[in-house]
Amino acid sequence: MKKIYSVLVYLILLTLLFANCKSEIKQEVSANIIDQKQNILFISIDDLRPKINSYGETKMITPNIDQLAAEGLQFNNAFTNIAVCGASRASIMTGIRPSQKRFNDFSTRASVDAPAAIPLNKIFKENGYETIGYGKIYHHEDDFSEYWSEVEKGKPHVFQDPKSIETINNAESGEYGKKTPILEYPEVDNYAYNDGKITKKAIAKMKSLSQQNKPFFMAVGYVSPHLPFIQPKKYWDMYNHDNIALANNAYQPENSPDIAIESQHNSAELRKNYLGIPEEGNLSDALSRDLIHGYYASVTYMDALVGELVRSLDEMGIRDNTTIVLWSDHGYFLGEHGFWCKHSTFHEAVKIPFIISSPKYVKNQTTESFTELVDVYPTLCEIANIKAPDYIHGKSLIPVLEDPSKMLKQEIYTRYKEGEAVVDKNYSYTEFFNEETYLGNMLYDLQKDFKQNMDISKLPENAVLVDKYSEKLKVMRAKVNINPFE
Repeated sequence: MKKIYSVLVYLILLTLLFANCKSEIKQEVSANIIDQKQNILFISIDDLRPKINSYGETKMITPNIDQLAAEGLQFNNAFTNIAVCGASRASIMTGIRPSQKRFNDFSTRASVDAPAAIPLNKIFKENGYETIGYGKIYHHEDDFSEYWSEVEKGKPHVFQDPKSIETINNAESGEYGKKTPILEYPEVDNYAYNDGKITKKAIAKMKSLSQQNKPFFMAVGYVSPHLPFIQPKKYWDMYNHDNIALANNAYQPENSPDIAIESQHNSAELRKNYLGIPEEGNLSDALSRDLIHGYYASVTYMDALVGELVRSLDEMGIRDNTTIVLWSDHGYFLGEHGFWCKHSTFHEAVKIPFIISSPKYVKNQTTESFTELVDVYPTLCEIANIKAPDYIHGKSLIPVLEDPSKMLKQEIYTRYKEGEAVVDKNYSYTEFFNEETYLGNMLYDLQKDFKQNMDISKLPENAVLVDKYSEKLKVMRAKVNINPFE
C-alpha cells in the first residue's frame, strides 16, 4: 500500500512539474512573439481604382482582396497625393507631399527630388530589417536602391502570345519604343508574366527569411492592371464581353474649364503608346469595351496573385507577426469624361483602394476617415516601433486602426501638373496654376453629383464656398512649397 501511495505522490509531483515547465515555456514563447519585430508585407498595385466588391462594386471579380479587407481595416476615403506613378511612389516612400517642383511627373526620382529624405526602405533597413523590393515599387529600379537588401523589378509587360510579338515587331514607333497591342490573353499559367514570377520569388524569400528568424520589409509591386492588359486567358474568360457596361458620362463636365481637359488630360498614355487608338476624340464602343474587359481581367489576375501571397503567410505560420498593407499609386479612368488612364484630379484618378491588416488592430471593419498615401510612412514606423523623421508630412493612422470611427482627417490634398485639389465629403475643388499664373478652377458637389458632371464653381451662390476652398489650397500650397529638410 505504501508503495502504491509513493507512486501516486511521485506522479502528482511529476505532473505539477511538467505543468509548471509547460507554463514557463508558453510564457517564454509569448514573450518571444511580443519581442519580435513586426514583419511588413507592402503590396503595391498599379492603376487600381477602388471599384471592387469590398468597396461596394460588383463589376470585377476580386475575392482575395475582398478577403483581405475582411481580415483588416478598409479605408473608404483613401486618396493618392498625385495621380501619376513615379511621383506618387516617390511620395509614399519618403512621406513627403508632391508640389509644383517636387514629385510631379511619372519619371520622378525620389533620390533626385528629395536626396536628403530617409525613404521607407532605408529606415527599415537601419532598424534591423531585411528590405526586399520585387516588382514596381519606385518607378525606377535604381531609385534609392542602395537601401534595399535585395531589389529586382523584373521585366514587366513582356508579351507571351506569338501573334502579339509578331505584331509588335512590325509596329510603328510610339513615345517610348514600338507601339504594342492594348491586350492579350494567351493560354499560359499565372507565372508566365512578371507579376506571377515576383509572387513566387517573394514567397520563397519570405519563407527563407522567416526560417532564419530575420524580420522583413517585403515590398511587392504588381504592374497589373497597368496597360497593356496582359493576363492568362482564364481571367479573360471570367467575364461576359457583351455584358460589360460602358461609362455613361463620356463627356467633358458641363461648365468645366478647358484646362481640365487640355492641360491635364488627353489620354496621352493610351494614344501615344498603343496600337489601334485614335489620336483624338472618344473611342468607339467596341474599343472601349475591349479596354474595360482587359482591365477587369487584369485586375482579377492580380487579385489571384495577391491571394497566393497572403495565404503563404498563413502556411509559413507568420501571419500573426506580419502587417499587410495593400495600396494603389492612383486610380484609373475607364471612359469617364472621355478619359482613359489617370493624370487628373477627378475622383476616378485620385481615389484608391487602401487596406491594412495588422495583428494588433481591428479586423473586418471600414473607416470613413480621410486618408492620404503620405500617411503610410508614419503608420508603418509606429507599427514597427520606429521613430519617423520629423519632416514627415503625413499622420500616423494608428488612432483609426484602433478605433475606425475616428476621423483623423476631414479632407485630403492631391494634385497633377497644373492642378491642385482639396477633397472632403462634400466637395472636390481644383485650381490650375502655371507657376504663379492662375488658369482656372472647378468645383463639384459630391453629395449631389458624385460623378462630377457639373462644375458649379461659376455659380454666384457658390462664391463664398469657392473662396473657402481656395484659401485651403493657398495654405497647403505654401506648406508644400517649403523645403521640408530646411
